[in-house]
Amino acid sequence: MRASQSNAGGPWLGYVEALAAATLWASSGIFAVHLFGMGVPPETLAVLRPLVGAILLLAVALIRGPKTLRIDITGLAILGIGGGVAIGVFQFAYQFSTDAVGVPTTVALLYLAPAIVVAVSGPLLKEWPTRTRLSLVGVTLAGVWLSVAGAEEVTATFGTAGLAWGVLAGVSYAMYTVFGRWATPRYGVLPTVVYSTLGACAMLIVTIPLAPGSHALPPTPAAWGLVILFGALTIALAQFLFFDALGRIEASRASLATAVEPAVAAVLSTLLLAQGLRPMGWIGVGLVVAGVAGVGVTARADPRT
Repeated sequence: MRASQSNAGGPWLGYVEALAAATLWASSGIFAVHLFGMGVPPETLAVLRPLVGAILLLAVALIRGPKTLRIDITGLAILGIGGGVAIGVFQFAYQFSTDAVGVPTTVALLYLAPAIVVAVSGPLLKEWPTRTRLSLVGVTLAGVWLSVAGAEEVTATFGTAGLAWGVLAGVSYAMYTVFGRWATPRYGVLPTVVYSTLGACAMLIVTIPLAPGSHALPPTPAAWGLVILFGALTIALAQFLFFDALGRIEASRASLATAVEPAVAAVLSTLLLAQGLRPMGWIGVGLVVAGVAGVGVTARADPRT
């Protein structure tokens, strides 16, 4: 079943939505670091963050009317299981990678995702990248790694655990980008994001208690408030924007647009955590901006978007 998808705004709106989602996601590392310091373990955060987001998304959908979530049983299974696994694995891997080796290493490995999306979107989605797109992937990924390596007082550490969790985060991020591009035009943005996020929550609620480590709830009202804000901004709002973007533009274009996340994160770290950038880092930010801007500029010449 293919849901009707509004074309209002066209591909340019999708591109702006992907950039906005990435900007919100850029705050994730700062939220996570502060919450870890407040006594919230990554196991708990991996469940509570998407759970808060799912509750808010479900509330919005119900306010708009239950019919906005009405799909057939096959679609429900596809979104709940397929989308749930992709998002759930990403949430799990992202939090554990951040806890094991910190934000810089996690971001560096997470942004293997655009290269993976470009590689698989041709055979899976029939969205074959142009040579220009491939060049922009190289420019953008080089910028991501330079911006990570150029952070002052922060060292990217590639231990065995960090490498494994970080690579898994990147692969699962690519998985749910490709899945969202396939599912959103068929089922609509609200059903896709709501049922996928609920499926992720169900998977995490079952699997996280089995993982070693602590499973403590946020210890203070301030910690609870920060968790709720974290879920509202980086799950409910950001994922709605990203899935809507995937209904409008190619998966590889959306994935490359989100590569502004580490550049924005570097600026936020400079402003909020006193973790500035060395010249190499600012060169990396410039390359990321150039690559992402190139994706937008070339959209006009690409008839597929």
